[in-house]
Amino acid sequence: MKLSFRRLSLISPELCAIDDLRAWVLEQLQREGEPLRWAITSIQHSAETSQVALEVEAVLINP
Repeated sequence: MKLSFRRLSLISPELCAIDDLRAWVLEQLQREGEPLRWAITSIQHSAETSQVALEVEAVLINP
């Protein structure tokens, strides 16, 4: 088992409700490994759409 640190830039789906954001971020992180700790460090809203740009930092467990 190995720990790795990742910094990801994610663009949320246009119809993603704020209540569903946590589950969506976790789904994106699981593509990289098993999330141990993570945090949203930056949020930028799009003026034209309802999309949100997120900066996420995470510690992941990799086999």
